[in-house]
Amino acid sequence: MKNDLKIILKNESGVALMMIMTAIILLMAIYGEFTFESKISRIKATNVMDRSQAKLLAESGLQMAMTRLQLYKEAFNKLESNATAKAQVPPQLLNQLWEVPWVFPIPVGAGAGIAVKDTVKKFTEDSLLEGNMRVTVSNISNRMNLNLLRFDTAKKTHMDPNEPDPNDGIIDASPSSIMSNVSIDQSLYFMMKRLVDEKKEKDQGFEDRYGSLNYQELISNLKFYMSDYGSLMTDPRAGESESNFQKIPLTPKFGPLSSASELYTIPGWTDELIELIQNEFSVYPSAQIDLNKLTANMLRILVPNIDEGHIRSFFEYRDNPEAPKFFNTLDDFKKWVVTIERIMSETDFNDRIQKFTKAGITFGSNPNLFKVISEGMYNRSIYTLVAYVYMPKQESPAGAKPPPPTTPDPNLDGDNNPNTPAPAATTQSTQLLEPRIIEIQIN
Repeated sequence: MKNDLKIILKNESGVALMMIMTAIILLMAIYGEFTFESKISRIKATNVMDRSQAKLLAESGLQMAMTRLQLYKEAFNKLESNATAKAQVPPQLLNQLWEVPWVFPIPVGAGAGIAVKDTVKKFTEDSLLEGNMRVTVSNISNRMNLNLLRFDTAKKTHMDPNEPDPNDGIIDASPSSIMSNVSIDQSLYFMMKRLVDEKKEKDQGFEDRYGSLNYQELISNLKFYMSDYGSLMTDPRAGESESNFQKIPLTPKFGPLSSASELYTIPGWTDELIELIQNEFSVYPSAQIDLNKLTANMLRILVPNIDEGHIRSFFEYRDNPEAPKFFNTLDDFKKWVVTIERIMSETDFNDRIQKFTKAGITFGSNPNLFKVISEGMYNRSIYTLVAYVYMPKQESPAGAKPPPPTTPDPNLDGDNNPNTPAPAATTQSTQLLEPRIIEIQIN
């Protein structure tokens, strides 16, 4: 047995085969790793190329949206300078220059004719675009600008000394105050309180979290964040707001809000509260609130004695699919409030609108604040651009009407002469300026 064991141990046949097998296994492992890394690299490169193509599609969609808004501006200004043409083209028809969504490739319905299908097919083949694109432009000129809460030293310097200082007291939260006073902070107070109360009724958890919400503190913190530091020294809540920011700690901006995301940094302003008011308020400039985009909550602020029945009647009147009514002017809206529904008298309506105008809030029918969503898709990559576009307005003289020809009386001079031609009466026209992107978000 010992001799046999020695023979086996001394036998070296098969060692080379073991070494070769081991080398093959190692090479296969290296080859597998190399193949895996190559596939991953190709996938990464493909994803980068797809995302770049999707980005180009989204940017092209945004440029197209800006071009459509530019066309809208040119058409609007042309109509404003031509009273005859303006009377023949309703605003809702003019809005179709920007509000119709754009989709590429262009979808063709099953009932489309052969000529339409051939035209769309030829356009798609001739186009240089590769991938898919969706572009929508929406009117968001129906929101109050939170930056109207801002109070600066310059405003305080030029303020009428006979008027009360807006920063020397607490918001009047009495139910009757909304009838007699108009201000952005008061409007924010009542609207937020209503929205929170409605949410509490539906969500018990929300009731537990915000049952003792201090609305005055929320608004004071917001004003302190955006206003000049020195201008708030007369505000009795300025010290408390400053202490709230020191607890975070966060140094207030002491300047206007430039993005809605800044609201999330202000003490007390949680995600849930911001979501409640995001469709009613914004941080972007707007020359006026579009009457054709009024929400129920904004309607309650504008006409505080309106009830739920009148609110339903308002939307049935304005948004009737068979015969929609467009408020082309403030007088159209006044007609519904004063004449049709008789919610308030003409004097009370004019007085309330005047208060809103004094507070920096005006109403009209021409949109000037837009939200553009441009989405580019290529293979599995999706690139989305969300842009907020502002189109400033400028009031300019539209011209003067020449007075009728008269023959002056030679026996009278100057203002005593009844036949002296009166100075030409000038009218004002609204002119839109170049659309500009004020914020852009990438998703």
